[in-house]
Amino acid sequence: MLALWAVAAAAAAHPRGANARGLSRALLRPRAVSTLRAGPPSLRGLAPLLDQYDAFLLDQFGVIHDGKQPYPGAVHALERLHQAGKKVVIISNSSRRRQDTLSRLEAMGFCAPLAAVTSGDLVWQALRSDETRPPFDGLGMRCFVFGNGEDDEEYVRSSGKVAAPVAQADFVLARGLFSLLGAGPDLLTKPALPYTAEREEQLLKAALAKRPGGLPLLVANPDEVRPDGKDSPMPGQLARRYQAMGGRDIRFVGKPYPLIYEACKAILADAGLPADARVAAVGDSLHHDVLGASRAGIDSVFVCGGVHHQALGVPQAQAVAPTPKRLTDLLDSFAEETGGVAPTHVVAGFTF
Repeated sequence: MLALWAVAAAAAAHPRGANARGLSRALLRPRAVSTLRAGPPSLRGLAPLLDQYDAFLLDQFGVIHDGKQPYPGAVHALERLHQAGKKVVIISNSSRRRQDTLSRLEAMGFCAPLAAVTSGDLVWQALRSDETRPPFDGLGMRCFVFGNGEDDEEYVRSSGKVAAPVAQADFVLARGLFSLLGAGPDLLTKPALPYTAEREEQLLKAALAKRPGGLPLLVANPDEVRPDGKDSPMPGQLARRYQAMGGRDIRFVGKPYPLIYEACKAILADAGLPADARVAAVGDSLHHDVLGASRAGIDSVFVCGGVHHQALGVPQAQAVAPTPKRLTDLLDSFAEETGGVAPTHVVAGFTF
C-alpha cells in the first residue's frame, strides 16, 4: 500500500502582511503544526474526490498544461468538474494579467473556469488603485522592472506607474528575468535591455544603495523553478539573492501568501458558495500550492507529475505514480521543513 500523509488538522493561516517582509524559511512555517496520520492514496485521479468538494482552486502551469499544450487527460478532467457543477478558480503565480490565462486556456480547448486569479493581476490592480494595505503600502510612483520582455511597458503604464532607472525609482518590481525595463539608455526609444546576471547584480547593488535595507522589492511571481523542475531565472530566485545581499523590504504576492487565497475565497462567495463550502487547492508545488492551502485553511491535492517529478522519479505530466519510498521521502522532508504540513490527497496527474 502506498504511504500517504494526510492532514488531520489544517494549519493556521499565515498572518496578514507577513508576506511583505523577508524570505527566510521561518516565514514559510504556519503558526500551528498539523497532526499527521497515515492514510490511503488517491492516485486514481480526481474521480474519488468529486463528492468531497464543492470547489477547486486549480493551478495551471505544471498541472493542466505546459504553457503551450494541455497535459494528457487535463481537458477532459476539467470538463468533468464543470459537468458536476463544481466551481473552479484558476489560481496562478503568473505575473501576467488574468485575461492572458483565460485566453490561453480557451486556445488550448479547456472549458472556461469560474474565474482566474493571477499574482500579476493582483499586483496590477493594487498598483492601479494605489492600494495602501500591505504588501503595497508606501511603494511610490516610479518603479524599475525585472520583466517578461513582452508586456512590461503596457503593464506599468496601464497601472498608472512610471518605469524609471533604479537611481530614480521608488521601488523594484519583479515580474520575470528576461528584460530590464528602466535600464536602457533612452527610456523612450530603448525602454528595455536584455537580462543578464551581471546586470542584475549591478542593479540590485544600486537598489540597496538607495536607502538602508534597500528599495522595496515587490515580487509578482514567488516561484523559484519552472514547472518542469529545471533551474531557470525566476523572480523568487531574484528575491532570495536580494535578501542575501542585504535587502530587507521584500514583498510577495501569490502562493503561498495570503492575498491570492483571499481573492479566490471572495470570488467563490460572490458565486454563492457558503462560508463552510468544501474547497480544495490542486497544485504541483509543495512549497507554493500545498503550503499555501494549509495556511489558508483549505485542503490540498498534490499532483506528482509537476515541479517535483524529478525528485519523485516520474515523467512529467504522464500521471505515473511514484514509488512509495520516493513519495514518502519527499513528503517527510517537506513536513519536517514546514513544521508538519502535508497534502490532504495525492494524485499522479490531473486526470479524472
